[in-house]
Amino acid sequence: MSKPDVPRDADSPSNQQSVATRGTDRRRQFTRTLLAPLWNRTEHRPRALWRILGAFVLVAVGSQVLPPVLFGNRDLPPSVLGAAQNAFTVIIVLLVAVVWAWNVDRRRLTDYGLDVGPEWIRDAAAGAVIAFLVWGMALGVHLSVGWAHISAVLSPGVAANALPVSQALIAFSVQFLLVGIWEELLFRGIVLTNAAEGLQLRWLSERGAVLAGLGTSSLLFGVVHVDQAASLPALAFWVLMGVVLGSAYVVTDSLAVPIGLHSATNLAFNNVYGLSNVRPETAEIAATVLRPEFTGPARFVAVSGLVNVGAVVLIAVLSIGYVTVQRRGLRMRLSPADSVS
Repeated sequence: MSKPDVPRDADSPSNQQSVATRGTDRRRQFTRTLLAPLWNRTEHRPRALWRILGAFVLVAVGSQVLPPVLFGNRDLPPSVLGAAQNAFTVIIVLLVAVVWAWNVDRRRLTDYGLDVGPEWIRDAAAGAVIAFLVWGMALGVHLSVGWAHISAVLSPGVAANALPVSQALIAFSVQFLLVGIWEELLFRGIVLTNAAEGLQLRWLSERGAVLAGLGTSSLLFGVVHVDQAASLPALAFWVLMGVVLGSAYVVTDSLAVPIGLHSATNLAFNNVYGLSNVRPETAEIAATVLRPEFTGPARFVAVSGLVNVGAVVLIAVLSIGYVTVQRRGLRMRLSPADSVS
């Protein structure tokens, strides 16, 4: 004969433990829901948006707040001051990259495209050669159609405390090499890589995610250079430059070609061919190998004019051609699926 069921005491130890467990589970679920927009439980790291913003804020503080405090009151030539400030910024960005790679991104530092070796150096040099060649051609166009003429050769500029032209050109070379390193590490290595990973959505293919990451990093690159863009077309010029540099990163999964292109473009544009001399606020200030004076229509000779836009497109074509020859084909080598979690 079976025994009748005995009602369980609500205050019994087992029942109290069950209630406590359910309460703990609810709290855990609430915490997970609250943190879901911030934390990726699968990858055990912050979501891509916060990885990008966090790195960007740290670099902004390190590059925009600290250098003026450290160097702002020093009576240094502009070329030396620029080199010193960017050397400090490179240190900041490298420190951020190391901390971010190991503790936030959960990846190797070389995954940002810094796997430096003989091939890496060769690619960086090729990018520099392409940039110097194309910007020289751009100046040649201006001269050949009468939109510019050379007013001085090996001009030291008129900046206060200016160095002799040879020393100033060396200092500017160092400065723009450093700019190429830290801006490419930030915008392509950290931002583009993380944006491509974060944009891996169900309705977007891996290729689509990389292209969306390329667009995101290029727009951010343009916005950061908005102080050098006097109009919307000028801003578009910087976005286009970001697309070209980012594309070189995407098809090589390396910062070598982008750093070479970026550093040499800055140096060639400003201190070799004097193409930035078209700006009234910078005319005749910095040392330059050639100092042209521009008389042509602004839509052609401006920094974001059609000649320079054509030069950026040609840089893209030659860079892609170089990569195709060196890699025996062209394909998207940056893959968000390769992230280390």
